[in-house]
Amino acid sequence: MRIYVIGRDYQPTDIDVADAVRLFTAWLIDGANPVLTEIIQRWLWQPADAGGLGALAETTDDVAALRAELAAWWQRARSAGEPA
Repeated sequence: MRIYVIGRDYQPTDIDVADAVRLFTAWLIDGANPVLTEIIQRWLWQPADAGGLGALAETTDDVAALRAELAAWWQRARSAGEPA
């Protein structure tokens, strides 16, 4: 895969796709990263006919529990040798 790195004056560089997926997923599930929480909230609130769950989380603890379960699932899949 060829990408262009902004911090290097938009010069092209080749990257390993599997490594990029691993790094991105690790960044996404990192506890300090609010992006995954926002994705989960939007999925919960989106109507079922639009691909969401169509539910409202009662508390932020509900979203945190989903986030923790997703992170645990990803870690189990990685240790079992499944693709990221």
